Amino acid sequence: MQFIKCTKKEQLSTIFVEPVLNARLSELNSLLNIKLKEIHKAPSGSLRITQSNHVTQYYHRNNPKDTCGQYIPVKNLKLAKQLAQKDYDKKLIISLKKELKILEKTLNEYRSLSKKIPLAEKLLEKFHLSRQKLITPVRLSDEEFIKNWQNVMYEKKEISSDIPEHLTASNEQVRSKSECIIADTLKRMNIPYHYEYPIRIISEYGETKIFHPDFICLNIRTRQEFIWEHLGIMDNSEYATAAIRKLKLFEKNGIFPGKNLILSTETANLPINTKQIEKIAIQYLK
Repeated sequence: MQFIKCTKKEQLSTIFVEPVLNARLSELNSLLNIKLKEIHKAPSGSLRITQSNHVTQYYHRNNPKDTCGQYIPVKNLKLAKQLAQKDYDKKLIISLKKELKILEKTLNEYRSLSKKIPLAEKLLEKFHLSRQKLITPVRLSDEEFIKNWQNVMYEKKEISSDIPEHLTASNEQVRSKSECIIADTLKRMNIPYHYEYPIRIISEYGETKIFHPDFICLNIRTRQEFIWEHLGIMDNSEYATAAIRKLKLFEKNGIFPGKNLILSTETANLPINTKQIEKIAIQYLK
């Protein structure tokens, strides 16, 4: 498929320090919180493992002075797994805290350094405007990148006159009330998007065709594009079958949920709401 293209130099700019460190910090902090909660629920004591005649035996040591522990029968293997997991989690927590400390120090030093020297994306601003026009920067600022991304001209898919009019807060016509909710939420969250931007895909018969996904969104932090498809009437069997065909076609073209595809769904009894769309947007686009 063909997403909106950026130059190789701009693609290289997806690897930059602060967002990468922040993402890793967020990931580690989330994992640390989960493991701290889990370890409090773990059974007391520790696990001892022995080998006898090629048979593995497990023992539960509840008293540190008890070097042997109580034998754990096979029927209670769950306890052995919980104790083994507890031992792993304790060491993992130590490792996570050490890495977090190093990353936080690195991030603080980087922020301090960035105040003293211009970062790559800000360096162009140090030159006179007349000189800036002659320079191809190694990395555009977020503002310039977003401006270039949003200013791409394209022909939208025609909306039939018999479809009820649905206008977003930006006075953009979309096909449904749900698409209005998605568009307005993205706009409010300052997430750039294109509505029904045409992309090329390979059909199930090997033919190149033009397809208009509901939205193509930009994660400003990583500069990655995501297709956002809203599957609106999943309680309709014909619609659901067509949606599954669409997902299989996406897979054929290297488009997978979580990788470069965002999916939202609803039925008549389970409609989408703004809070739900916000959560999805934060997960993939912030």
